[in-house]
Amino acid sequence: MKKYTLKNVMDEQAAHDNISEMTQKKIQSILKNQLETEVLEEEPGYVLFKYSNTKMALYPDEEFNRMRIIAPITQYSCLAPKIKDSLMDANFHSALDCRYGVTDDTLYALFLHPLSSLIKEDFISALKQVHNLAKSFGKTYSSAQIAFTKKK
Repeated sequence: MKKYTLKNVMDEQAAHDNISEMTQKKIQSILKNQLETEVLEEEPGYVLFKYSNTKMALYPDEEFNRMRIIAPITQYSCLAPKIKDSLMDANFHSALDCRYGVTDDTLYALFLHPLSSLIKEDFISALKQVHNLAKSFGKTYSSAQIAFTKKK
């Protein structure tokens, strides 16, 4: 087992501090360089794209240090109460870093995160999770291969 000293901890923190912050320009560049991605429209403040054939939008905001990825799924008001319950259950057990959310009567799969602390690997994972959550709607309601299980 590795023993840590205060110097080790400080060196690790210093290395972490040297990682450059994510910016709107960097995140949009990462998105455009993904093999599974087709950019449909790009303006300052958002990118409309397809990822693995799932339509999504990226909204980075440096001023508020937030970013979100969303994928529209269906009209919310048409969903049965049992399905709405399944969405809430999934947000707790199987959506992982993503969530189902609703605005303007549209159900979305979404990922929210502070922009500056986001790293490339987590952003790529977020794309996959949003895609999986949108595609698994009505089936497993899962953003990945793993899920937290309920105790019975």
